[in-house]
Amino acid sequence: MASGKLIALEGTDGSGKGTQLKLLVEYLVKQGIPHETLDFPRYGKFFGDLAGRMLKGELGPVETIPAQLAVLPFACDRWQVRDELKGWLNEGKLVISNRYTASSAVYHAAKLPADQQMAFIDWVYKLENEIIGLPKEDLVIYFHVPVAVAQHLIDKRAAETPKEKDEYEKDPSMLFTVERLYGELAKQRGNWNMIECTRDGMMLKPVEIQKLVLDELTQNGVL
Repeated sequence: MASGKLIALEGTDGSGKGTQLKLLVEYLVKQGIPHETLDFPRYGKFFGDLAGRMLKGELGPVETIPAQLAVLPFACDRWQVRDELKGWLNEGKLVISNRYTASSAVYHAAKLPADQQMAFIDWVYKLENEIIGLPKEDLVIYFHVPVAVAQHLIDKRAAETPKEKDEYEKDPSMLFTVERLYGELAKQRGNWNMIECTRDGMMLKPVEIQKLVLDELTQNGVL
C-alpha cells in the first residue's frame, strides 16, 4: 500500500483556512478519497487548551514569554497525536492539517529580532521533526491574504461571533512580520505553494480559492 500524504494549510488569521478545509473535505468525500483532518491547536485536549490560554493572554502578554518556551505547548499538542497521524499515513490516507509546524514557527519567530527569525524557524522544525518525530509535510499550501484585508476580516468575525481576538490578532504590526516570514518560507522551500486569495484588494470567493487549491493538489500528484 502506498503511503499517504500530509498536507498543511497555512496562512495568517483571516485567510480562510477553515473554510477551505471544509470545502476540501466535502470534495474528498464525494470522490471517495480516504482522508483524515487535524486542526491545531486542538482545543479540548491537554496541550491544546494550554496553547489556547497562551493565545488569550492568560499566561501573560505573548511578547513576554520566551519564544523557545512558547512553542512547546503547540509542539506537545502535535506530539499527542503523532502516532495516530503516522498510522493514518501508513494506511495510505490523505491527511489535511489546518495549521502545522510552520504556524508555531512563524508566529513565535515574529516576536524575535529580524536577524534571529529564520534560525528560530529552523529550530522549531528540528524540535518537531527530529526530536519529537512528527512527520514532515509533503505539501504546504500557504493562503496569502494581505494583512490589511485579513485584519478587516478578523474585525468582522470578532463583531459577528463570540470568538475573541487572540493576542496576535490584536497586534497588526506582528501580523505584518508573520506575513513576511510566511512569504520567505514559500519562496525558499520546495514543498510550499502560495495561493493568492485576493484580487484588486478584495477576497476571492471561497469556491474560486478552492479551485486553486485543487489545481495545486493535482499538479503535485496528491489527487
